[in-house]
Amino acid sequence: MRVSLYLDCAKYGDLYVFVIDFDKIDGEIDTDSSFFQAAYQLADKITRSQGGGYHMFYGVDKTAATPLFDGINLLTADGTPSFVCKMSNVTTDGKNKVDMFCDARHFIYEWEPWDNTVGLTDKTQGLYELIKENFELKRPMSGGKIGHASGKRGKGVKDYAMLEDRSESELVSQMSIDQQIVFADLQGISCECPAPQWFSIGLDIYHVFGAGLGGQVFFFWSKPGHSFQPRGCSLTWANICDRGPETELYNSRWAEIMRGTPKEITAAEAEARDIVSSVAEQVPLPLEENTSAAGLTFRGLPIAWENITTEEDGKQRTAHWIVWNGSRSKREDFFKLAFPDRYNKIKKRVKFLGQAADDVLWLTGGQRTKLGYEALTARYGLVEADEVDSMALTLLCWKEEDNKTADDLLSRLRWPNGLAKPVTFGVGMKLDAAAQHTWCYSADYQEGKAIFEGQSMTWEWWQK
Repeated sequence: MRVSLYLDCAKYGDLYVFVIDFDKIDGEIDTDSSFFQAAYQLADKITRSQGGGYHMFYGVDKTAATPLFDGINLLTADGTPSFVCKMSNVTTDGKNKVDMFCDARHFIYEWEPWDNTVGLTDKTQGLYELIKENFELKRPMSGGKIGHASGKRGKGVKDYAMLEDRSESELVSQMSIDQQIVFADLQGISCECPAPQWFSIGLDIYHVFGAGLGGQVFFFWSKPGHSFQPRGCSLTWANICDRGPETELYNSRWAEIMRGTPKEITAAEAEARDIVSSVAEQVPLPLEENTSAAGLTFRGLPIAWENITTEEDGKQRTAHWIVWNGSRSKREDFFKLAFPDRYNKIKKRVKFLGQAADDVLWLTGGQRTKLGYEALTARYGLVEADEVDSMALTLLCWKEEDNKTADDLLSRLRWPNGLAKPVTFGVGMKLDAAAQHTWCYSADYQEGKAIFEGQSMTWEWWQK
């Protein structure tokens, strides 16, 4: 039976608990490395995690440790409640990756009984020397600011501000009427959901409430979760703020509310929520170590990615297949199988001509492709696509790591009518070419043209 320990400013006598949590690199932990062996020998207590990692516990004299840890940039930013909270630190030799905590609110998930007879001893000096020799840690930014490195799907953010815990009345007082309606709807959605869905809802919160108020709303909504911890929630919100500008509001009901035309929750949306709830029973919760979305289904049948790496002429190539309904298919073949009467029903493509061919190079390849789909939609309309199907495929892509096919499909699913567009016009449509400029733009497709900061760009149609 797994044991969940909540280290909340934990002390053993005059000592604070310092935890080094070893994570896997490429599926393994290098137990023969010099850092692992030294940390193992120094530790007062060692346990194993559910995912096969190691948790090592030490005693620290906080008064003596402060100047030492400050000298190697181990302390957290000013204004944050934790003493040490360093995520995803890789040793200088690249052999080990660890999280380090001390005087921090943090869940520790064990896969063996906890032995309270093992005490802690003062390892302040030894930890200082061990960490100094094996890591190069950056100085954290002020706790009043959110500063972070760009990371993929919530990874890589190291400096962040702790979110503030606000009451419901305090939050509502800062909201517009439309935001209050969304807030009421949000409280009907369980935070006990898989990590990808938790993050996705956070993105929608970001789009409705913004980075400031949105963080407080995200914290308030996430707090009832049984594995909630403030640090993880704050770190995730920093990742959401990093990712947010590249995404759009996915929740169609919230989008209608913010446009002032709220609609009733459809049967499909209600069913999608039921699916998320059933998946949540099978998938580890957001803050647990193993957050892979196992057990996903599509139309009641299991669905999963199968990634096969082969080597040809000394180069490795990875093929990404979708396994569903007894078939193992590439992405386009899966769409043909899943939507046989609708897939690529309108066989049209966009070709930019004349000045438009130059103007479109102001956009990145992804935005160019998005514009192409929007142009076709404005001209020809879309076939119907089920919200439940869209939710299931979104979860399927969110769980993937190092899968460019899943990443590309995920970005398309988060467009308005994101599933209907690749179903209608084909999933493989792509408008490639290196972007020649950097430009901010807004688009108005109702008149058959896109507006680039006052400059219009028209397109002509070309049948494949």
